[in-house]
Amino acid sequence: MDDKHERPDWLDEFEDLANDQLDEGSSCEQVHPLVAAWYTEVMAGDPPESRDSIWQAMHCLTTEVLESMPPAVADAVAERGADEELANWVTEILLVGRAFQIALNNGRLDDL
Repeated sequence: MDDKHERPDWLDEFEDLANDQLDEGSSCEQVHPLVAAWYTEVMAGDPPESRDSIWQAMHCLTTEVLESMPPAVADAVAERGADEELANWVTEILLVGRAFQIALNNGRLDDL
């Protein structure tokens, strides 16, 4: 993706499907405020409670993600000495994903 605002083409199919189900407006216009409010709430609190094995699995997945980075990205991160910062950010993304799945499972985001 050349432009930082450009989206992958494969997302178009899902957005079109969601928009076809709406009476008016786009799916993102309707969903974004709900997700943004949830995200703000999640970021203000503690990470979801997890067994030690879940934490270990998330850190292992972080390692896998970092090891599969394109070489140019890995080189840029290494040049800046930001390996640990990037690893923490990837783990945080995984935690947000876990919290999102928990919210979906427990009905917190049923309004989506």
